[in-house]
Order: sequence, then structure tokens, then C-alpha cells
Amino acid sequence: MKRKEFSIQDFFRAVVWSYTRVSSKEQFMNNGSIHSQVKRIKTFAQDNNLIISKEFDAEYESSKRINTQKTLNELIYSIKDTSPAKRPKIILIWSPSRFGRAGSEHIELFVSLRRKYNVFLYSMSTGHNTFTERNENEFSLQLLHAQKENFSRQDVIIPGMKDAIQKGTFLGRAPRGYDHYGPRVTDPEKIQAKQEIKLNSEGLLLKKAFKLKLYKNYTDKEILDWLLLEGLHIPKQSLNAMWNKPFYAGYFTNSLVPGIEIKGHWEPIISKKEYKILQSKLNNSNQIGIPKINGKKETPLVPKFLVCDDCNNNMTSYFNKKKEIHYYKCGKCNKTANANTRSKSLNDGLNQQFTKTLDSFKFSKSFHKLFSKQLEKIIDTEMSNLSEKKRIIKNELSELQKNYDDMEYRFALGKISDEIFEKHGSKLKAQIEEKTRQIYNLPSKKSNHQKFLKKFLKIAENPCEFYKSLNYNDKRAFQNILFPEGFKFSLKNKECRTSKVNMIFELTNSFKDNYTNKKQKTQIQNALESRFVAGTGLEPVTFGL
Repeated sequence: MKRKEFSIQDFFRAVVWSYTRVSSKEQFMNNGSIHSQVKRIKTFAQDNNLIISKEFDAEYESSKRINTQKTLNELIYSIKDTSPAKRPKIILIWSPSRFGRAGSEHIELFVSLRRKYNVFLYSMSTGHNTFTERNENEFSLQLLHAQKENFSRQDVIIPGMKDAIQKGTFLGRAPRGYDHYGPRVTDPEKIQAKQEIKLNSEGLLLKKAFKLKLYKNYTDKEILDWLLLEGLHIPKQSLNAMWNKPFYAGYFTNSLVPGIEIKGHWEPIISKKEYKILQSKLNNSNQIGIPKINGKKETPLVPKFLVCDDCNNNMTSYFNKKKEIHYYKCGKCNKTANANTRSKSLNDGLNQQFTKTLDSFKFSKSFHKLFSKQLEKIIDTEMSNLSEKKRIIKNELSELQKNYDDMEYRFALGKISDEIFEKHGSKLKAQIEEKTRQIYNLPSKKSNHQKFLKKFLKIAENPCEFYKSLNYNDKRAFQNILFPEGFKFSLKNKECRTSKVNMIFELTNSFKDNYTNKKQKTQIQNALESRFVAGTGLEPVTFGL
């Protein structure tokens, strides 16, 4: 059945809505702003006796897909929620291309508006409308033409964008801490001939925040408080997301060149190596240490470190307000121990017993040179084994990458479906990432070990004093490095028990015991010898000397 012929004069005194859109600042500046469109649509409505009851203005919204047009979707939902008697007769737009550039998607939409809700479109600048089938056909051609224009622009622009990206040009808005400078920025103070991204005053504060997170084990809450004292407020979610942005290490990714990490031309806040260490730390990597655990400064051995040796249960702490005393407690045994030594106590407080345990790890400076030589022999042996391990992992990684490249090539030729590529390609990607992580977590070259050994020996001269000099966060880190499985304490006997100790501290203890005149071997030494007998390339007790 042929539809009735309409013209704009047939809608005398009709209620209409308006929809205007600009997709970029360039359109806004080139006399195509929302204000310009609205002004002309209002003049048109007044001249044709139309009543505009609602206006929908979309500023900087792309129309490549309907789902990106937030304002247009709001208009559609409003039509659905409005009763038929109050619905608009027409949606006034500036031009078909302002309605959308998704071709068939927008054609289907305007047909649906007419069929379901009896609402038409009218382009004020061109006169195109959806009043009749013939008019709908012409309107459709205009939308398809707008889509074709987009394709033509992409054919010209996208290759140039890809080339610029691969050369390190960052497209888009720089994250917090950086400012854009160049010929097209809106801030007059930042206009210059060449485009640049520069670190600003906020960026300098964020640089310090990264150092606090990486080297001082600060929590996000502590960093937020510190930044606030410096006059910078950042939402918690924003700070959390910031740690994972490679931009701050001087790198970025872009969907136009997928799978490639590109080095940018701005000053990074942290190095690429520091960024990788931070990611491992955030992922609770065993190579880095422990994640931050909140607790009380007066009772730093809890939570999740102090273990009741009588029942193998994690202990907690509490403060007796009446006596003003801190206690450690086992909830399972229901027994307590003083956190600190008191004048009337028969036993030392648990904190003091812990520091005395640290004192037992003192390693005299007179042994440093000889111990260093022995450890060098151990490291030489381990590093030779490490080279072979690294070679094997690299070969496995190379094979996985080859399999992925082959699959990607077959996918590009259309020999495998999207579903199969997504399913099996994602598995290969995960395996590639895991192998890459394994290579990264392997110990680095020997010079790094020498630097570590020098620092360790400095700590080992007086581990108790070193521990006391640390803040709460660093104490927790040191505790967990020294006793990786926790520190055991018997509430029944009120004394510390043998706990698994970090290997290098066991080495110094065993070495110390061997080069003193004690006749009896300690429990630690016996355990250590048993462990080394089964080792590769190490002779017991003397470690190869």
C-alpha cells in the first residue's frame, strides 16, 4: 500500500524534537558547532510553525557506530518512554550525515522509528526526509554516501596514522602528569611549532609516588595521603590504574598496530625495567617479595607472619586498653604472649625475642672476604646451569611464537575462523607471555649479584639494627624475606622455634659455625648439610673449596 504524500506544511503546529551533533573540535571550530546547528533549526521551526519540545545535542560524538552515539540512544529511549499522544511527529536534524555515518545501521534505525513509533526525520539544510518511500530511498543514499566518505578518509588517513604511530607519535590525550604542546592545542601558552608531550608539575609528584610504591612498599592509601599533603588529589581508582600504564615508562600501544609496544618521545617517569619490576610486584611475584599487608606498628609480626608452633595457626594481636599492653594471641589455642618486655615479666616480649633471633644472624666482617669467594664459586656454577635453562626456555618461546605466527597467517588468509583463532590463539599468547615472564624472572648477569652481596653483607653485620631502622612496610618485607614461611613461636613454652630461613642467611650461619672452634654442629648447620648433599656441583660444608 502506497504511503500518503507529506510535505513539511502538513505538520502545522506539530510537536517536534531536534538532534544535533559534531564529532570533533575541528567541526566545532569550522562553523559547524552545536550552537550554529541549533540556531538554524530553531529558525526553521519558527518559519514553519513547528514546536520544538525537546533538544538533543551531541558534542564530540562519533557516528561510525550507533552504540558510540550516546545522545542518539538517549533520544531513542525517550521516544520509547513517551506516550504516543506526546511523541514528536518529526526529528529535525541539520543533515543526513549529522544523523549518522554507519550506513545500513542508521537506515534500519530510521525505518524502525517510522514503523514502530510513527516518527519521521527531516534534514533542515538539504530537505531530505523520510515522509515517503521515495524520500526514504533518497535519505538512505545520503547515509550510504556519508559512510563512503568515511571509508575514503580512512583509506587516506589511516596509513599515515600507522606510520606516525610506528615512529613513536602518541595519538590521543596524554594521561595525568603530562601536557600536550603543539600548533593545534587550545591553550595559548602551550602553542608551539612542533608537537611534544612534556612532564608537568603533577608528573613530578607522580614520579615520586612511583618511587614510593616501588622502593618503599607504600600502600595506595599512604600514597594518596602523601599526594594530598602535596596538594594533589587523585581518586583511588585512578591511582590504581596508573601503576599499569606503560605510558609512564615511555611506551604505548595502539589498536592500529596491534601486538606492538612502541617507544614514545616523552620523558618517562620510571624506566622500563622499573615498570616490569612493579608489574611483577603488583602480581605478587615470588621473585620480588611479598604484597603489602596492613597491620599495627606496635605488633609488626602480624598478620600472616607469626605462626603458633603448638597448633600451626596464624596469630593475631590486640591492645588491652585497661592495662595499656599489646598482646599477640593464638585464636585456636586461646593463649597470649606480651608483645614487649615488661618489668614483671618472666620472659622477654615476643618483639624482643624476634630481634634477638635476628642478632643470631650477625656475620663478622672478618669473614666477608672468604665468604664472598665461596659464594662466587656457587654463583659461577649456578650461572652456568642458568645459561642452559635460559637457552631451553628461549627455544620453547621461539617455537610458540612460530606456531602463533603461522596461525595468524592462516587466519589472515581465511583458512581458519574467528572462533578457532580466538580460542587457540589466546592459549598460545598466554603460553608466550608465561615463557617471557620466566626469562625475565631468571637472575641477571653476575655483576648484579656482586652488588647484592655487598649490600647483604652490610646488613648481615648487624641485622637487628638494620631491622630497627626500617619503617613498618619495610620491616614486613624484611621479615618475609628472612623467614619465607613465617616465624614460629610456642605460646606453651614462651619461646621462638626453628623456622625456615632464607638460604643466604643459612649459608652465613653454616659458614660461621664451620670457621669457629665449636665442636658440636648446630641444628641449622645439620639441616643445611643435608640439603646441600643432594645439590648439584656443591660439596657439603666447604662449598667447593
